[in-house]
Amino acid sequence: MKTIFLGSLLIASLANATTISLAPIQDGKGTLGDPSFFQVVGGTITINNQGVADITINYNYHPVGGGGPTTPLGGYNFDNINLNTGDLLFVVGNTDFGIGVANHSGAPNGGNSSLFGSVTAGTFYEASSLLTAQTVLNNPQGVGYRNNTDVWLGGTLTNLGQFAETITYHQGVNPDYTVELKGQLPTLFLNDVNSQGGFQVDFASATCGNGELVGSESGILTTKTPEPGSLGLIGLGLVGIALIGRRGKLTSGA
Repeated sequence: MKTIFLGSLLIASLANATTISLAPIQDGKGTLGDPSFFQVVGGTITINNQGVADITINYNYHPVGGGGPTTPLGGYNFDNINLNTGDLLFVVGNTDFGIGVANHSGAPNGGNSSLFGSVTAGTFYEASSLLTAQTVLNNPQGVGYRNNTDVWLGGTLTNLGQFAETITYHQGVNPDYTVELKGQLPTLFLNDVNSQGGFQVDFASATCGNGELVGSESGILTTKTPEPGSLGLIGLGLVGIALIGRRGKLTSGA
């Protein structure tokens, strides 16, 4: 009985959820070098009717060791250029938002430090700008892959809240990494989405702009009041849990 009641609560909480698919960009370029280094595979963003998001990204990022980063999703040097993983970026109208996937700060390749912010993994930000691969690599000759790809949050950053981040490294498996982010979408973000009627998503597997995931959602994301049917399920579940707790006390003689 307890399982049934808890299941009812879960069903109620997921009612009217919106799922956005993140797909690799198809521009005919593929990936630079071995796909197992920087290839994006796919992802999803599921947002329930209370504005809670569950985001999953599957991608390859040069595995730990063997010339790659020394820690999961850490930065490393490749051909005298410092590479890092990208941020998950949201564009709503003319406003930039994003979630840091890995910690980063400053200009890793000696660029203009005023363009860069200090990002903490799992934090949801509003940003004054987005940084392209060419800016992060500080490479005027354009020795990048997709130079104009937005890869990092930049400029002035406003902390809008924290997401729980789980990083899973699948050794010897494609994709190497699964990154999951769970949390409450900020009210400011939801209000902007509602006023603009949607948002765009962008994620680069590395700051060279190599593998890139894109997605979008058109429409309104509201934090709706649960429908009567959902309220009934929640009420039934709560009553059931209360009865189970009382029964347990009676059985133990409390």
